[in-house]
Amino acid sequence: MATSFDIQKIFRDTWGYHPPVFDVAVQPEQSSKKIDYFAKGLFGRPYFMPVKLGEVNLPNPVIKITSKKTIVETAMVNRIGTVKELISLEDYRINIKGIIITEDNSYPEDDIRTIHELYKQNTSFPIISALTNIFLTDDNKVVITDITWPEVSGTQNVKTYEMNLVSDHPFDLIIK
Repeated sequence: MATSFDIQKIFRDTWGYHPPVFDVAVQPEQSSKKIDYFAKGLFGRPYFMPVKLGEVNLPNPVIKITSKKTIVETAMVNRIGTVKELISLEDYRINIKGIIITEDNSYPEDDIRTIHELYKQNTSFPIISALTNIFLTDDNKVVITDITWPEVSGTQNVKTYEMNLVSDHPFDLIIK
């Protein structure tokens, strides 16, 4: 029995986000760091911007990265405005939204369990994505801070997920 679904509609209904359609025939295959721009998804269809977290290829992901600077603003006497002192660049915050879909119309229990097992581990993971490799250091490690399993009504073989991650930069602590 064939099941019909619209991935763009699922994204729009779940998160209010309308992902664009990509013409994969004219796109370059890899980033300058040799990271694939496309992966094969459901029924062998290519999808844009695959994300690998640890050893898990996240199904049908959409990724967003944000960052913020810590700036101390000091008011000066007899001066308009403030003096800005850049203190640091904060961790990168990464949001990944995705859809798990099974080809055989069964509930995607194994895929849900695999992703949730990543979340339950209290460790950092390497992340591989053409986008994250632009911003993160060569170590490319992140920590999952939270995960959400939004509802999807009326479709047995589809489950949406959303996770937030934060970059994890190793450092050496030297005690003298």
